[in-house]
Amino acid sequence: MKKLIFIPLCLSLFFTSCNDDESETVAPVVSELDADMRGEWTNTSVKRVYYSINDTIMYADSAERQATFRFDGRRLKISLPGSSSEDVWDYSFPDKDKTNYIKLQQGNNTTDYTVTTMNDTMMVWVDELQWAGFPEEAADQDKTTSKVGVYTWTFKRKK
Repeated sequence: MKKLIFIPLCLSLFFTSCNDDESETVAPVVSELDADMRGEWTNTSVKRVYYSINDTIMYADSAERQATFRFDGRRLKISLPGSSSEDVWDYSFPDKDKTNYIKLQQGNNTTDYTVTTMNDTMMVWVDELQWAGFPEEAADQDKTTSKVGVYTWTFKRKK
């Protein structure tokens, strides 16, 4: 009879001691930027400027946004107002010498940014893409190619 009680007891101890990989563990801080970035931000705008081969502005536009970005030290979760779904990216600061460089990865998709402003209430990212096409919303065959497209993302910390 004792053996019948012992087996379920061992199994219950095994299952209660298992660790869930998706648990809410706090990732270690890897840099001052990492520590400052954690929490919720609202991406308020994206400004796009496209330069010609002569370094003159060919086209510029901006878009107002209200996307929520949540940084937890490992993952970036992006949600739009009124949507119940989240876009999830892993993020890292892979270059110890370039402390304002952030890399985002989702499966095989990778993108990177330079954080140009970071304080308690505001954050700004910049990305430069060589030979970027515009306007952004146009089909690829209808885009004009620039020498470089400069994208500036502005964020405000959520209260």
